[in-house]
Formats: sequence, structure tokens, C-alpha cells
Amino acid sequence: MNRRQRQRLHTHRTRSNAGFGLWAITTNLAFLGLLLVAALRVAPSYFEYLTVKDIVMRAVVEQPVAGESVPQLRNRLAVLLRTSQVRDVGIDDIAIYPERGVIVVDARYEARFPLFWVLDGVMKFDDLVIETTPVGRS
Repeated sequence: MNRRQRQRLHTHRTRSNAGFGLWAITTNLAFLGLLLVAALRVAPSYFEYLTVKDIVMRAVVEQPVAGESVPQLRNRLAVLLRTSQVRDVGIDDIAIYPERGVIVVDARYEARFPLFWVLDGVMKFDDLVIETTPVGRS
């Protein structure tokens, strides 16, 4: 192998190991852009879910009112939802009913949001069923 052939082989190896090409960079940027758009579409619904979960937990578990009836709890939840500016879930979407000496608050719901063009995303929040502590009879 002469000197010219070795030099050509050496430059060919360095070119093939040079790194990302234009197509690889473009593809990676497009993929990262799609992930960013999806994250920006999902985030508001998830943060609203965290707010609803906090409101329901605060109203039912952390601040129970002894001898509170279903309409009183419904009114207190409605005020908390309104003051926290929750838009996806209204008080009419939350089922509040007595069962076996406790009050059950069922705030399960699903959020639908547009992702891309005709594709919609759906998030189901099924962990929002909470029972009040049983009230002792006196």
C-alpha cells in the first residue's frame, strides 16, 4: 500500500466517524419537538388534576366537620373549586352520597385535550374516591 492510498483510507475513516449528519440532527430535533408539544398539551390537565385532588383531600380528610351533611359538604367543595379556579371539573361532576355511616366523595373524571391535528389525548383520573371518617354517635 503506497502513501497516497493510506492517506485516502485515513481520511475516509475520519469522515465516516465524524458524528451526526444533517439528517440525524433534523430527525432528532423533530422528535424532541413532538415530545415537547405533547408535554405542553398534557401538563395543564395534570396540574388541574393535582389541584382537584388537593381540594377534595382538604375538604374531606384534613378538615372534616363533625355532623356535616351531604349538602353542606357539596357547598364547601363548590366554594373550594370556584376559588381555586378549577375549570375541568364542576361540582355537578362530583358524586357525594352517604354509605354505611360515612359520606363518599366520588370525583373520578377524564380529561380530553387536542394533541396534534385530529389526534386527541385522554387522561383518566380514577383515584379520586374518598370516604369521610365515620362520625361517632353520642
